[in-house]
Amino acid sequence: MIKSTSDCLTDAHLILFGKIMQGFARYEALILGIMASVSGADATALKLLTADLTIAERRQTLLRLLRHRDAPIDQIDGIQKHLDVVLTFGPLRNDIAHSLWVASAPEETISPAWLSHGNLSAIKAVHDITPSSDTAGDSKNFIEGYDDKVTYTLDDLRNAAESLQTNVHAFEAYADEIKLIS
Repeated sequence: MIKSTSDCLTDAHLILFGKIMQGFARYEALILGIMASVSGADATALKLLTADLTIAERRQTLLRLLRHRDAPIDQIDGIQKHLDVVLTFGPLRNDIAHSLWVASAPEETISPAWLSHGNLSAIKAVHDITPSSDTAGDSKNFIEGYDDKVTYTLDDLRNAAESLQTNVHAFEAYADEIKLIS
């Protein structure tokens, strides 16, 4: 059994976890509201019908519904762009919902406890960012991709929460502008 060190999570971590989860809840409510508006169904019925879908699956369902209803392609593209953030932060959301957390390296970071078991190189990719024109020396520069990010500082969590909030507000404004919500 994986054991977490519960003392690694401060009140600040838990508040930010809550803000991130509420950001996703707002996205889900907005997706359901748009689906209701486009389909003529009520949002509660749609919530029940999509309850077992992940946020990524709800995103895809909305985009399919818009295509089925012959929404203008620029509006579908705009909605897809606004919903990309749920794909970006989806792994973090899933770890908040389903993982125990442990203190990790570097100092002042936390990570999901599942990461502390097994060979990390087998599950964590790094990407070579050495410019192709850089021929000075044999050293390479690597960066972990955001999709691969599994350790978080308070600033990382704060930035994720703020990004979700900023983007969901922009999505609401866009959906209102193109008359997909009332």
